[in-house]
Amino acid sequence: MRCIISNSNNPYINLATEEYFLKNSNEDIFLLYVNSPCIVVGKHQNLLAEINNRFVHNNSITLARRISGGGAVYQDLNNLNFSFIHNCSNLDQMNFSRFTYPILNALLDMGLKSEFSGRNDLLIDSKKVSGNAMHIYKNRVLSHGTLLFQSDLKQLSLALTTTPQKYMDKSIKSVRSKVTNISDYLENPLTMAQFKDKLFNHIFKNSPNPYCEPIDEFEQQSIIQTSKEKFETWDWIFGYSPKYEFRNHFTASSGEIYTFELNVEKGTIKGFQLNQNYDKENIYLYALELLINSKHQFNSIIEILKDNKTITSDPNFNMTEFCWCLF
Repeated sequence: MRCIISNSNNPYINLATEEYFLKNSNEDIFLLYVNSPCIVVGKHQNLLAEINNRFVHNNSITLARRISGGGAVYQDLNNLNFSFIHNCSNLDQMNFSRFTYPILNALLDMGLKSEFSGRNDLLIDSKKVSGNAMHIYKNRVLSHGTLLFQSDLKQLSLALTTTPQKYMDKSIKSVRSKVTNISDYLENPLTMAQFKDKLFNHIFKNSPNPYCEPIDEFEQQSIIQTSKEKFETWDWIFGYSPKYEFRNHFTASSGEIYTFELNVEKGTIKGFQLNQNYDKENIYLYALELLINSKHQFNSIIEILKDNKTITSDPNFNMTEFCWCLF
């Protein structure tokens, strides 16, 4: 088995690395990587429905989508990601335990009273420290997971606080769980680097014919291309979300409450309903009409509205708060 330790903290590069070796290699691979603060959603999720959009925007948290299913996860520089990429002769018999038990055993060897849960998670003290997901491509499988070592759990909680009643869709929904950090349960404190080394050594100790080989220049260029052409794109991150209806309300300067609904397909606003009586000169109706065929993204919407003289000249129109009501 080949082991690769990524030297990148870019979530798009690391997700592209997984896909590249899944689709372009016949080797069994164990990959370790750490991402800068980001939220990574499952392939079939509605990204906006899984995040606290305002908090994520204000804290410059990167948003990404992976090729495997499952729920949304928050990652930062104190979360360790692992990936097993293997050939499998019988994919029908493939299950999470084949790849999660080596991680479980590594934690047990460190003196951690960890256990495997029925939702493909690893637990300590009945709290989640690792979530796992899987993707199959031809006769190969990618099984990957997170390890909360010393992550900012307050940031995690705030970033993933959602209002699911606003989004009506058929996407896969995340199952929220109580989480904890591995570092809180270690008898002998470890740094993140030491924890990574211990995990690496345990996996390799039990692997036949192990060897560590860095990513070569050709592989790196192919990974960068995959990242740019897929994982960094609007079409993949947002546009891959299933179509949905977004429902909310906002309060006008007059005190009147407006309820509305946006119809969104492939991340783009295709229509709306404003569920109040209004005249043709209504500024809110006008603003919503401007947004038809725009991306359902805060920066895109605010750019459209701030360049419109009718909107900017209305002293009673609070542009920023109106835009945040659309999420």
